[in-house]
Amino acid sequence: DGMGNRVANLFYHHEKVFIVCGVNKIVENEELAKERIAKIAAPMNTKRLNLNTPCTISGHCSDCNSQDRICNIYSVINKNTKANINVFIINENLGF
Repeated sequence: DGMGNRVANLFYHHEKVFIVCGVNKIVENEELAKERIAKIAAPMNTKRLNLNTPCTISGHCSDCNSQDRICNIYSVINKNTKANINVFIINENLGF
């Protein structure tokens, strides 16, 4: 996420949180998740949004310092939280 507005809602005292994702977002571990963000999700979304980042042109992350960078924040939930988080996995490729 670029500013944290999407991931922030996971943690701020909501009684119920719903996450809907496609099967294309599922990877085996955290390392592969970071790799997927850098190699697939961020470049594809910066291109879709026509942002001024190196990955928009090159198609891969260069760990830039662009103001348009969208891979600044990601979240990992290691244990149960107070929120009731429900994850719905759709058997389709959704987004990047």
